[in-house]
Amino acid sequence: MNYEIEKKNLIKKGAEASLNYGKWFNKEVIFKHRLPKNYRIEQLDKKIRTSRTLNEARALIKIKNYGINVPCVYEIDSEESIITMDYIHGEKLKDLIKKLNEDQLEEYFKKLGTFISILHQNGHIHGDITTSNVIITPNKELFLIDFGLHDYSDTIEDKSVDIHLLKRVLMSSHGNCFELCYKAFLEGYRSCYQSKFLEECESIISNIDIIETRGRYIKKEKRR
Repeated sequence: MNYEIEKKNLIKKGAEASLNYGKWFNKEVIFKHRLPKNYRIEQLDKKIRTSRTLNEARALIKIKNYGINVPCVYEIDSEESIITMDYIHGEKLKDLIKKLNEDQLEEYFKKLGTFISILHQNGHIHGDITTSNVIITPNKELFLIDFGLHDYSDTIEDKSVDIHLLKRVLMSSHGNCFELCYKAFLEGYRSCYQSKFLEECESIISNIDIIETRGRYIKKEKRR
C-alpha cells in the first residue's frame, strides 16, 4: 500500500473510524480507518469492519457515476479496513449557514435535494444526511460526504427516515432558517424525481409526517 497514516494528521476520531489527512501519489487524501473494537470477538470484529469498509467504498464509486459530487475513492484496503479517498477542500454547510443569504441557502438546499433524490431513485440510503456531512468548496460546489451508514433500500419508509433525519437537524440546529431550507430541499427533491415515479416521491414526503406522529406517540407513552 502506498500510504502512511500519521496520528499527528488526525482530523477526526469518531466512534467507528478515524479520519487522517495525508498524501497518496502526491494527491491530498483522507484515510478513513475503521478501528478495531476490543469488546467484539476478534473474528467478528474484522468481518464487520471489512464489510462496512467495502460497502462504503463501493457505494461512493457507484454514486459518483450518477453525477453526484462525492469524494473519489483511490484505494481500498480491506485487510486493514482503510479507504483512501479525495480530500475535499471547503467548509461544512453547518458552519456556513449563518453566513449565507436566502438565495444561497435556497440554491444549496435545492442541490442537496436533487442529490438525495438521485440516490433514492437508485436504491441508495445515505443514512446520515446532516449539514455536517455537506461540504461547500471554494468554487461553490456542494459535496456529499460520510457514507459510513449507507444502505441499499427501495422502501418508502427507509427513504422517508433518511429525509426525516435532515428535517430534525434543521429544526434543532438551524431553526431560524428551517422553513426556507427544508422547503428548498423538498423542491429540489421533487424536481429531480422521474415523472413516472412522482407518486412514490409524494408518498415518501407524506410518510415523514407519519414518522413524526409515531415519534410523538412514543414520547408520550414514555412519560406515563
